[in-house]
Amino acid sequence: MQDLSRGALRIAITPTFTTYLLGPLIKAFHTRYPSLTLSVQEMSQEQMEKQIFDDEFDVGIAFEDVQSADIDTQTLLIETLALVVSKHHPLAKQAAIDLPTLNAQSLVLLSREFATREQIEHYCRQHDIAPNVLMEANSLSAVIEMVRHTQLTTLLPSNIAHNYDELVAITLAPSLLQRTAVLLQRKGAYQSAATKAFVALAHEVCSNTVESKALFFK
Repeated sequence: MQDLSRGALRIAITPTFTTYLLGPLIKAFHTRYPSLTLSVQEMSQEQMEKQIFDDEFDVGIAFEDVQSADIDTQTLLIETLALVVSKHHPLAKQAAIDLPTLNAQSLVLLSREFATREQIEHYCRQHDIAPNVLMEANSLSAVIEMVRHTQLTTLLPSNIAHNYDELVAITLAPSLLQRTAVLLQRKGAYQSAATKAFVALAHEVCSNTVESKALFFK
């Protein structure tokens, strides 16, 4: 059926996007297509690529470093990571920090099964710095709680900090830590009306995000 009066959609998403992107996207989709059923699962990108290839999901949201040649990608937005600190941290009033300051930090990071950790380590190697990683956790909520209640810092998408009154995002300058968010779909897969509608809406919501971050920070 192509009229969107009914149908189902299976979505996979990597963890950091669930914190600031999933809510507005699902709200917009449900408002526009209230009769469609959604199933959403959070997982690593490696697992996501496999399950999309096996037709267990219709679409995924992850990063551009796709390993499988059988997966098509569409760019959604450029995401910037920042140093995230408690509002009581000595750096909390800084708008930006340089690389030597970042190098002097004690960090809590997501564990190595997350793409975010790999991207952070690549950035540090690229700029020849080695901040002290004192703690790690396998959930984003755990990392956020550790930062909220200690003087430790972390590196996360700047959008996440704006969802918490107790957190502050500090820009890394002059070299931004950025990555590209993409939609993943299996090459040659059947495109249902629900899938097409979700893909179109994801581009619309992410375009609004780039134009005005207020969409997510209300």
